[in-house]
Amino acid sequence: MAISSRSDVPVSQVTHASHRRRFPLRRWRIFRSDSERAKVATLALSWLLLVALDSATLLAQNPANSTVQDGTPIEEILIAGLNRVREPAVLRQMKSQVGGLYSASNLATDHERLDRMGLFSGIAVDAFSGANGVILVVNLTETSPYFVYPAISVTDEQGLTIGAGLKSTNFLGSGANASIAARGGGATEFEVIIASAWRPKGSWWWKSDYFLRDRFNSLDDFQEFSNELELQAGRQLTNRLRLGGRFHYLSVKSDQPGITLSPTNLDQIPGLGAVVEFDSRDSWTNPKHGWWNSVDALANGLGADGDYWTFNFDVRRYHHLSGRHGLAMNSLLTIQTGTVGTDIPIHEDFHIGGTNSLRGWNIDARHGKNQWLNTLEYRFDLLKVNDHSFKGFNYYYGVQLAVFGDTGTAWNAKDEFSRNFIGGGGFGIRLIVPYVNVIRIDFGFGQANQGMISHFGIMDKAVYERRRVR
Repeated sequence: MAISSRSDVPVSQVTHASHRRRFPLRRWRIFRSDSERAKVATLALSWLLLVALDSATLLAQNPANSTVQDGTPIEEILIAGLNRVREPAVLRQMKSQVGGLYSASNLATDHERLDRMGLFSGIAVDAFSGANGVILVVNLTETSPYFVYPAISVTDEQGLTIGAGLKSTNFLGSGANASIAARGGGATEFEVIIASAWRPKGSWWWKSDYFLRDRFNSLDDFQEFSNELELQAGRQLTNRLRLGGRFHYLSVKSDQPGITLSPTNLDQIPGLGAVVEFDSRDSWTNPKHGWWNSVDALANGLGADGDYWTFNFDVRRYHHLSGRHGLAMNSLLTIQTGTVGTDIPIHEDFHIGGTNSLRGWNIDARHGKNQWLNTLEYRFDLLKVNDHSFKGFNYYYGVQLAVFGDTGTAWNAKDEFSRNFIGGGGFGIRLIVPYVNVIRIDFGFGQANQGMISHFGIMDKAVYERRRVR
């Protein structure tokens, strides 16, 4: 039995927003309002997902190796392809162990755990019959531990910012993933992201993100200089479930009065909270099946500027249908207490519409202190992800075609929740590449009198819609 894929630890996640301009709305003849057609679209997306999941459960199973039977003793495990990573570190991650019993499900788990180490661009685990049992052969291709890459950020509000970054998938030999990047163009940005390697049950995990932005904030018409720091650490309760605490600090300086809560035009907002995550994806780079679910809470202000809570409920489901076909579904609900302009700074509400929230609509189609975003996407592997090497540099690439539907709303008062519902759909292409994981080119429909709207983005939409652009 052989299982192969790529690995790259995902970029840390924070929350996304968009723009503030209003757009005229056209009513579909068969519906009275955009909220009604969005509700119908939401129900249709949910129905399609349930039907697909129900009909494709058996198709998603991995084929068994007919030459090796479950329950056969494991005679030997051979590891090939290691350079900087030590063999004991690989063996510790594997569920299959010498002297134990072979099973196809354990082999799939071994592949998943090795993928989560974030150290390999190629993984293949094969089982062969030996003289006294099963011999497992693990062929690994290490990702270069340090490399310079093009640092790119794309949002509808500020367009393209591009620069250079330095990334390590095995920082100082610790297995931690670290990156530092600087970008210019639509904004001046600087970021430092570092996270521990994936940890097995009973171990501690941690991650830290820092972002600096200097730009014109066209959402609220002011020149912004902001610093944001996020620290998380906790315990891996099981191999899939982890619990942790959060510390968040945000400072936003404005050149215009009335933007910040502070009369000095400088908001400083510390926050404390907690996070629970469940991850059963088969791959971090190009998941085909499994869940990624997260619930987090943050108390903002703590006696300084601001006085509000933020709650995020993030559900992502990946389901392999058959062969090259698959589904990806995600739903993000963000609830904030308090009143915008009194407890919540103006620069901290949400603005949906556009590449990273609701495609088929322009930026800031709806806005409010709360948001609910939903996506269902069918994906077809036009070119399956493959590993390649050029002069010692290991990389991967693949191409997918996609058909998608997005629905969502942003609101302050309860009566706005339903009234502000909008929906869109369309098609696109996905380029799966190292460093940014995914480049998205989409063409959406939905907003009245706009026709087809093109969208260009990086990283999976479910990841980037958690990244707030202030």
